[in-house]
Amino acid sequence: MPQPRFDELRERLLRAGIAPRHVRRYVGELRDHFDDLVREDLSKAMSRDAAETAARTRLGSEGDLAGVMLARPALRSLTARYPWAVFGVGPVVLLIAGLVAAVAIEMQALHLATLLLPNPAHRLPPEGAMQIVAAWNGIATLVAPLGIAGLLCFMGARQRMPARWIFAGVVIACVLGGFQRLSFADNGYHGEMMLGSGLLPPFPRDLLAAGIWRALIDLALVGGAWWILLRRGSSPA
Repeated sequence: MPQPRFDELRERLLRAGIAPRHVRRYVGELRDHFDDLVREDLSKAMSRDAAETAARTRLGSEGDLAGVMLARPALRSLTARYPWAVFGVGPVVLLIAGLVAAVAIEMQALHLATLLLPNPAHRLPPEGAMQIVAAWNGIATLVAPLGIAGLLCFMGARQRMPARWIFAGVVIACVLGGFQRLSFADNGYHGEMMLGSGLLPPFPRDLLAAGIWRALIDLALVGGAWWILLRRGSSPA
């Protein structure tokens, strides 16, 4: 009899909301204890099969082993205890924090550039520099929502959360993120940074239309990636 993998126990604990780190440590301890019991019985001249069978019996049933962890509510993850906060409020907070951080970093970088590279002749900024700024803005508004949606998918699958919570978090991240725009323009005399949203009055048509397309594309990308993982059997959910 090979060493038990405790796969069913792991799944049971994860679905009950026990934090993955506690499940991983607990299963590791059970395996170590199993090996100790087997070595103890082998030292008594028992056969390996008999020793492993006895060790599995002495460890207890899956229900008994699970009960040890389930009896301790403090071991449940924050995601399992407050799914509304993680998958409802979390995407909003992460999107806002990401935009604020991106704007702050960009402003500091532009300010530093004006100090190190003064432009008394009011020439247009180098095309390469503007492309770098545009790429940075694209990361903040295009890539970040996808990253947040992917993070929520990973957390939800890892902790065996119900699909409705994962779906809600992904939709919030993709929809809110799709309607944001961050841009910078410089005519040589002054630079202007623009941060807008198609979800805020007066609901600009260009931002609204672009936001709908971006949200649909992001949802399709995340949904397609999730479907591929399920087909390949890589997702534990």
